[in-house]
Amino acid sequence: MAVPVLLAPAGTVEAVRAALGAGADAVYVGLQGWSRGGARRELDWDELVAAQREAASAGRSLQVALNTIPKPEERARLFERVPALLDLGIRDVIVNDVGILAALRRRFENLRLTASIGCGAQTVADVAFFRDLGAHAVVLPGTVSPAEMREIRTVRGISVEIMIHMVEEFVLLGKCWMPSYVHLKPSPHPAVLSSTSGAGDTPEGAFRGLRQTGSMKRGGVGACFRICQQPWELFAGGQRVDTRLFPSRQISRIADVEAYAEAGADVLKLQGRSLPVELLAALVRRYREAIDARTIPNAFEPPPATLPAAWAVVGR
Repeated sequence: MAVPVLLAPAGTVEAVRAALGAGADAVYVGLQGWSRGGARRELDWDELVAAQREAASAGRSLQVALNTIPKPEERARLFERVPALLDLGIRDVIVNDVGILAALRRRFENLRLTASIGCGAQTVADVAFFRDLGAHAVVLPGTVSPAEMREIRTVRGISVEIMIHMVEEFVLLGKCWMPSYVHLKPSPHPAVLSSTSGAGDTPEGAFRGLRQTGSMKRGGVGACFRICQQPWELFAGGQRVDTRLFPSRQISRIADVEAYAEAGADVLKLQGRSLPVELLAALVRRYREAIDARTIPNAFEPPPATLPAAWAVVGR
């Protein structure tokens, strides 16, 4: 039975180093301006170069999330970033938009494309669709059981990943259902060069080079204001009767590592680019132990259902 790859998150170069040291087979990061993770957990180009150097020296691979949903006029700038990634030795890219995935597949034969968890795949038909579209891998949520994974794994020609440690939101992960709450605060796009100076002379030019920093889940970039995670007050007859949060649930299926491996999962993926280095390292190390223990009888005791609160990625 093949041993699944452990894919860890990282929001800084230090986190990349820590994840590798804790036993990750591969690490994924976000590229500044093009990642759904937000500015605090993205890498600029120099940091990306350093992260790739760390991964390459350890004999591991680095994946880059280009998982925003660009507007039509932004797509050309996104495509311009890809050759530089390939030159750097990065072949694996995670995307969140079906049209972008198809376009990248046509333009860059050497690129290995993963359909992000935000693409919403959960069934055999979904996985077959992304394979036929040109994806080399697809990410499934941790709500997909090992039994369902076994059935999905009958689809050939595509790698199947399971987000085994994640937060289940009340919205479809990666797709904001609350666009009316977007904060319209345009900011300069990182890729805009000095050649755009003076573009603000016309209304059309004023828009060029700007990205909305509202909900990154509907295509903006920068800070997610997490409207869905703010408390909501309930009123009855003009009186406040309760304050609640929309539901979200931490999923950590570490006890099912062996079951997913037996079902044929190619990759066990962890969520948590916002975790600090020391907590990320502890989390990765725990899953590494669970994977390795499959070959050593009684070498691993699954943790209780309630994991340390510090490992949670709710509000990531």
